[in-house]
Amino acid sequence: MDTRCPDQKEGFRVVRPVGELDLATSVALRDELRGNDAALSARVVADLRRVTFIDSSGLEELRTAQTRCEAVGGWLRLVYDHRSIELLLQLTGLDQQFPRYADVDDAWNGRPSLPFPSGATGDR
Repeated sequence: MDTRCPDQKEGFRVVRPVGELDLATSVALRDELRGNDAALSARVVADLRRVTFIDSSGLEELRTAQTRCEAVGGWLRLVYDHRSIELLLQLTGLDQQFPRYADVDDAWNGRPSLPFPSGATGDR
C-alpha cells in the first residue's frame, strides 16, 4: 500500500490508500486512519477506489477505525467502485455496516450508492 497524506476537509478527513490492504500494510493503514492529529477525527472517509486487494487484516483495521469513530459520535464511510470489495463485505456480513459511496461528496453527505447489480462480475 502506498500511503498518501490524508486530506483534512471541513469536519472530516479523507484517507486514500493505494494498492493492497493486507497484513504487510495494516499498520500503515491504521496510522493513516488514525491520523497524526492530537485530536481524533470523528468522521473519516476511506476512499478505496485505488485499492487492488483487501484481506482480513485490512478489513479489521477498517472495522477498528469505524468502532473508534462511532465511540466519539462519528462514522467511517467507504468509497469504492470495485465489485470485489462489495463481495468481500457481503461474504463477511459487513455490507450493512459499510454501505458503498460513489465519491467523497456522497460519503460526506450520507448518500450511499445502490449495490452493484446482481451477477455483475467486473469492476466498476
